[in-house]
Amino acid sequence: MTESDSLLVTKLREGNKFAFEALYEKYSAKLYNTIALLVYDKSIAKDITQSSFLTIWEKRAGLDADKSFPAYLSTIARNLVYKETERLLLHHKFVENKLETETEVTEEDTTQMDVSLIEKQIEQLLHELPSTSQEIFRLKRDGELSNQEIATRLNLTERAVEAHHYRTMKLLKEELRKFIMLFLTLYFLNNC
Repeated sequence: MTESDSLLVTKLREGNKFAFEALYEKYSAKLYNTIALLVYDKSIAKDITQSSFLTIWEKRAGLDADKSFPAYLSTIARNLVYKETERLLLHHKFVENKLETETEVTEEDTTQMDVSLIEKQIEQLLHELPSTSQEIFRLKRDGELSNQEIATRLNLTERAVEAHHYRTMKLLKEELRKFIMLFLTLYFLNNC
């Protein structure tokens, strides 16, 4: 670890956002490229990269300035890649199992029902968000606008748009994961 990294980590421990941004700028591209090679999906690689740095920010008070920042960051990213890989494997197993065991209801009806329930849950979660986050999410999803276009339209910085969208997606993922687990539990209890 370089001396500048040690100084940046020391400042980050104190909550210095500029130190965080400097570390992000220094390591995010390399981390993203490494993750992309592992998961073969740019969107997932971007999410894991952002989640890794979010974890750094959340655990900044416990960082040790004498230890290797890149090694710590790599450990966080590795664990997130493992979790994502496990999630994808479980999802694929669930889909395969569902397709094998489904007899009475057509696949199309079930998929439509599942999608409908999830869409309703997403809408309910969106209504709980601040209006700016709701609008950014809808513009990205429905309007298919870039962060820069949304920033211009809403008179925000592109970084602010990214932050709103990231927090929204993180919340949706966490809450939908809980909802889906509840749904699966009820589904299996009713069909076993």
